[in-house]
Amino acid sequence: MRCSLCGHDSPPGSLFCLNCGSQLAAPPGMGPTPGMGGGMPAVCPTCRAENPPGMKFCRQCGTVLGASSPGIPPQPVMGAGGPFGAPPGGGGPPPGMGGGFGPPPGMGGPPPGMGGGFAPPGPMGPPPGMGGMGPGPMGPPPGMGAPPPGMGSPPPGFGGPPPGMGPAAGATNCPRCGSSTPPGFAFCQQCGMKITPAAGPAPGVDAYGGTIAATGPEAQNIRAAAMSAPAPAQAPALGNAPTPAAQPTWGQAVSVNRDGSDGERFPLGAEYVMFGRAGADVAFDQDRFLARQHARLERTGDGARIVPLDQVNGVFRKLDAPVELTDGMIVLLGREVLRYEKVDADEKSGEPLVRHGVALFGSPPREPWGRFLQLLPSGGVRDVRFLFDEEVVLGREEGDIVFSDDAFMSRRHAQVAWDGQRAMLQDLGSSNGSFVRLVGTTPVKHGDHLRMGDQLFRIELRR
Repeated sequence: MRCSLCGHDSPPGSLFCLNCGSQLAAPPGMGPTPGMGGGMPAVCPTCRAENPPGMKFCRQCGTVLGASSPGIPPQPVMGAGGPFGAPPGGGGPPPGMGGGFGPPPGMGGPPPGMGGGFAPPGPMGPPPGMGGMGPGPMGPPPGMGAPPPGMGSPPPGFGGPPPGMGPAAGATNCPRCGSSTPPGFAFCQQCGMKITPAAGPAPGVDAYGGTIAATGPEAQNIRAAAMSAPAPAQAPALGNAPTPAAQPTWGQAVSVNRDGSDGERFPLGAEYVMFGRAGADVAFDQDRFLARQHARLERTGDGARIVPLDQVNGVFRKLDAPVELTDGMIVLLGREVLRYEKVDADEKSGEPLVRHGVALFGSPPREPWGRFLQLLPSGGVRDVRFLFDEEVVLGREEGDIVFSDDAFMSRRHAQVAWDGQRAMLQDLGSSNGSFVRLVGTTPVKHGDHLRMGDQLFRIELRR
């Protein structure tokens, strides 16, 4: 008997294919089995696989087609392999087994010595000692009135609760896979299909938190309604230590970008914060003008103070008020690094040089009170600018000292005023500001700007 669906050969007289379970062509004199024939494809109630019309057993899991209904676990396959169900992939009994199948070739009846006496010739009778059974499925062995526990139902997850366990009170069977869903859940926990719960959500159960199988607007609406509902109170987990409170900060250092906008913010929480390259609390690895430990910002009782550690480039503070220039002080105007020096008395007015009784001709003598030395990255000095007037303006376009090639300097950048005793440096509202290099530990107040290497920080202290 060759199956027209899968081409597998079955023993003569077989009604169903041993490979796929489809109905075979009826032998002469036999009509088709009632209910089996052409029509719509049959859908397995266990695994939801579609089977060709006329199939009695599911070719995917072996379940009897049309025997189960939603909410009832499918019954084992009887008559196609005993009470233990059909073997996987096979829809009929093996050759030589009873149940209405024809005898093997060359056998017209039961072998000698096999009882049962009243089995008609042709079908194979029951084994010895199992008399009283007519043609059809084999009964259980002697002394066994039912199959072993769990052997008469599909595997767990395919048609009901685990073996030996009935459905929980209020549980709902999934119409797709038949698995039991705990009470209060709106989606099957096995396949994710939306189901109608037998009862409302159980207390303390998040009906929509166990699966994300649902999709589409409907699922979004359901989740939105669940999120709007008050969450059940949760008891604190035993054995968990309380979360430590965040350490309070006493300020922050705000990095200022070149366009004047605020950049990254660095919280100041420890008693002191180190600025520098790799390994520092506030580190900039790519800034070659910074030392590994460039400066240390310390907390004090009334604010903070900055301690310069690097002796190469040091720390500069932006001017927010006029500051007195002292001998040797270094200022930063735009990109120009200038060192201020006082002029000694013997340099202010020199006697004219006389050679052979003739005075040397030259510029009219002036009495400078100070000078600026323009420092170079090589450590040398490029220009020396003497200061004569009571007010000396430095800038890019206007003033007594002009740096026309410095794009970071404003048109009128800063001014130095001389009162006969002191020289006071004042910023004239420049875009980039004027800076003086700090010498030793210096107090820092709220809003001060500090320049370290190529970085500019605004220090904000909590009041």
